[in-house]
Amino acid sequence: MRREGSKTYRLSLTWRFFLAFSTATWAILSVYFVYDVRTSSRRLAEMERGTLEALFPAVQRILETVMLSGGSEHILGILSKPGWREGLSTISLLDTTKKAVDVSDISMRHPARRSTPPYLSPKMFVGLDFEMRAKAACLRCHRRAREGDLLGYVRLVAPHFQKGRVIAEHFRSHLLVLLAMLVLIGLSVVAVVRWLVQRPLDRVVDAMRRVAAGGFDTRIADPPGGEIGVIARGFNEMASELERDRGEIVDLHRRQVAHMERLVAVGDLAAHLAHEVRNPLTGIGSAVQVMQRETPPESPRQRVLGQILEQLQRMDRVMANFLQYARMPEAVVKAFPVEEPLQRVLFLIEPRLKAQKVELRRSIPAGLPALMGDPGQLEQVFLNVCLNAVQAMPAGGTLSVDVKAEQGSFVLVEVSDTGGGIAHEDQAKVFHPYFTTKEQGSGMGLPISRQIVLAHGGEIWLESVPGRGTSVFVRLPLPGPAQTARESRAPAQVRDGGGI
Repeated sequence: MRREGSKTYRLSLTWRFFLAFSTATWAILSVYFVYDVRTSSRRLAEMERGTLEALFPAVQRILETVMLSGGSEHILGILSKPGWREGLSTISLLDTTKKAVDVSDISMRHPARRSTPPYLSPKMFVGLDFEMRAKAACLRCHRRAREGDLLGYVRLVAPHFQKGRVIAEHFRSHLLVLLAMLVLIGLSVVAVVRWLVQRPLDRVVDAMRRVAAGGFDTRIADPPGGEIGVIARGFNEMASELERDRGEIVDLHRRQVAHMERLVAVGDLAAHLAHEVRNPLTGIGSAVQVMQRETPPESPRQRVLGQILEQLQRMDRVMANFLQYARMPEAVVKAFPVEEPLQRVLFLIEPRLKAQKVELRRSIPAGLPALMGDPGQLEQVFLNVCLNAVQAMPAGGTLSVDVKAEQGSFVLVEVSDTGGGIAHEDQAKVFHPYFTTKEQGSGMGLPISRQIVLAHGGEIWLESVPGRGTSVFVRLPLPGPAQTARESRAPAQVRDGGGI
């Protein structure tokens, strides 16, 4: 068998048809051959039995004539030399118990001796026992018998040499016929399959290869009839649809690329504007702080200047979050244990947990495999997630942090709270920039966290039940051997296809 692209070989369709059909034909003809041989053997055996049955009346008349005429001495010659009948091997006399009678005693007019008749193999001989009934003339010698009584049996035995010869000839002739039929059927199958199946299929396969190579304008001209013609026409329709869809995809891709280029330009422009706006905001904020220091505390301007300064600071935070989302800082990639940034985050929020009466439950097993990435950026992710969980429990509750290694070279971090949860309609929006349900929230914590997790090749998602709490899951991949051995500085890049 031959497989393309490897050293394995695969038989063609024609030869597979030939082998399958030949095997089935061979099996059927073999069964018929065995059945025919057995049937012929049984018929020959029946013919031999019929021959003995036809021969018995003549033997019976001869024996009766000899015995009634008083020529008992001739019985030995008749029974011991049955060559007067071609195919007859032996003739034996049996008594009523089927014991062999010694015919030499009869010829000598002595009491006949009895013995067990010799064993005759049914494979070598065919033998039949025929009854000898007493007639009126027989009562002269058999004084104790009555007319019609059983006097004994005559056993006629013939060899199977004719049957063996006939079966052998029958076997040879049938074997020759069987082989000739197999050859003729095999050649016919090869010719028919190659002409009606293989050649049309080769046309379809060739057209499929041209389409796979990019020739979407390929069509099968003059499709054949039958099922292969249905396949060919279906292929032509599929190729037409592929060509049309490919054109639409190319056109859509061209428009999307142009749109993405515009979005990139707009994003760069927005980041540049945000950067340019922050500089004046910093200067204005410094000027307002100077004016605030120079204004007497009891002056009504002091309150106005404080509000101006507060709004300027809020605008600066918004611009800073936007710049961080638009331009991720350069990641310091190195190997580190996942519990390292988690423990620092839990240490930072511990005072707030005590103040809000939030119980901390952690399950961070020892010996977890090391991650490859920027621990500072992942610390920001865990801090955002934990702060959101704490803010969801203002009246106290339970914060759970669970870490486990998953099959498939991943580490899963789960942060759960027992707060009020997130409404179903809002759960799909929490990773969108500037979406927030908190009065003081910026709406950039989870979007920035998602950017960082995606840049590390992981995924982040949440599950929330309103009124019962929220669980945020962060799955991070473990590095391969080559990546673990290489500590480098590389910019964080967002990979498409995250878990959100």
